Amino acid sequence: MTTSRRAISLVVFASAIAMPGTALAADSTWGTGGGSYTTSSGIGWQYSAEEQAFYRTPTSVAVDAGGPDLQWSFVPACEGNTPGGAFAACSAAVCTTADGEAGVVFWTFSRPVTPADSDWSLSGQQCMLGEERVDLADVEAEIRRIIEDRFREIARPTVTLAPPNGGLVNLPVLAWTQDAGEVTLSFEQPLPGTVTASPSYEWAWSNGSVSYGPGIPYSDGVSPTRAPDRYVHTVFDEDGDASVELTVTWSGAVTVPGLPPVDIAPLVYSAPAAFDVREARSQLVAGDD
Repeated sequence: MTTSRRAISLVVFASAIAMPGTALAADSTWGTGGGSYTTSSGIGWQYSAEEQAFYRTPTSVAVDAGGPDLQWSFVPACEGNTPGGAFAACSAAVCTTADGEAGVVFWTFSRPVTPADSDWSLSGQQCMLGEERVDLADVEAEIRRIIEDRFREIARPTVTLAPPNGGLVNLPVLAWTQDAGEVTLSFEQPLPGTVTASPSYEWAWSNGSVSYGPGIPYSDGVSPTRAPDRYVHTVFDEDGDASVELTVTWSGAVTVPGLPPVDIAPLVYSAPAAFDVREARSQLVAGDD
C-alpha cells in the first residue's frame, strides 16, 4: 500500500478534470487569515477510476494569500454547496494536480472578518492533493486475506461425487459442493469499508463436458436422466481414470462510506477430484429350482 501525507499549498486551476466522487457532509470553514488550518470534520474518501485508487480529502491546508482580515472557506465542488452550509449528498470531483497526481477539487471562498454577516465571495477553484492514497489492489488483497483466514468453505471448496466409489460407463456421475451464497464482510484496513460478493460455479469434466451451478445431492426417485437440469452431472462412455475440477469465481464490489460501490477483481478458487469409471458387466446367476 502506498500512503503519503504532506502539507498542501493551494494552487488555483482554471480548469480541472472532473470525475465521480463522494457524498459529503462537513463544516467547510477552515480558518481566518493566512497560515495553516486543520479540520477534524472527516470530509471523506474520493475514488478515481482512472487511477484505480481511493484518496482521502485533505484535512489540513496552507493559506498564503489574504491576511488577518479575511476568513477562508473551502467547499467541495458540488452543485449547491456553500460555505458554512450542511452539504447534501453530491458527486465531488477528482482532479489532476500540476505534478500529475490525483487530488480533490474545492471551491475557495473568502469574506471580511467584520462585519460578521459579510457575504462570501468565490475566489477560485483549487485542486488539493489528497492526504492519503489507497490503491484498489491493496483493498482487494485485504479482502482476500480475510476470506482465506476466516471462510474455509470459500477459500477451500470441497467436491462430493455420487456414486462415491467411482462411476459406471453410460450411467450419470453426480457432483456437488457447499453453496456459500452471497457473503458480506467488513474491514478496517487499509481503509474502512464492506464488500459483498456472490459465487458462480463451473465444473470441467475430463470427458470434455462442462457443468454449471453448485449442484445438489441425489434425491431418491428423481433420476438425472429424467431430470437432467436438476443435477450437476455427466456420463462417461469409456472406462478408466476420470476427474472433474470445480472452479468457484466470486464477483463483488467494495463500498467505502460515502462512495458508490466499486467493482473488485474476481476471487477464483478451485478444487479437483479424481475417480475411476468402470464397465458395468452383466453376469448370469443360477436361478432357484
